[in-house]
Amino acid sequence: MENPTCTTDIESPTSKEIKSLRILCFGDSLTAGYSSWGYSHYPYAAQIREELRKAFPATEAHVVVSEEVWAVALATGANVLALSVLEAQHTVGDVVQRRNDLNEMIAQHSDDRWHYMDLRAAVPYFDMSDFLRERIWDDGLHLTMAGYEMMGQAIAAKLIELLQVSEKPVHTDGKTV
Repeated sequence: MENPTCTTDIESPTSKEIKSLRILCFGDSLTAGYSSWGYSHYPYAAQIREELRKAFPATEAHVVVSEEVWAVALATGANVLALSVLEAQHTVGDVVQRRNDLNEMIAQHSDDRWHYMDLRAAVPYFDMSDFLRERIWDDGLHLTMAGYEMMGQAIAAKLIELLQVSEKPVHTDGKTV
């Protein structure tokens, strides 16, 4: 699947003008929006772009989906919002402990431009009603379109929070503030 690029001309509600945002979403099948056993793809990046457009209507936003590693982003001077790994239906062997250990490592990582979001809390698997689980989760690992929208809204809310409280430029290339 080709990596989709979302571009939108989006007026900052704050006194600090944000002229341009560049958001890189990197990961695996969840980032690509894999659903319906691969017959459908709905990347949550589309929902992030929509929420940012609402929050910052005069800002040009670029949201790109990639499978690059986060170290590349940090090496370029960008900020990183790292997400925890979601729960999944299957709990075979030591999968749950390994996922919890990985999430702990992500949460404990420290860098000046590193930010963390517990995505498990925003899009839980086990801690929701059966009705909502049926609507949000596709195959026990991937999400439905509604699930990816939920994920995109949660991530966008965190990005908006970080952008509104940040006094430092997001990037120092003169293009993104």
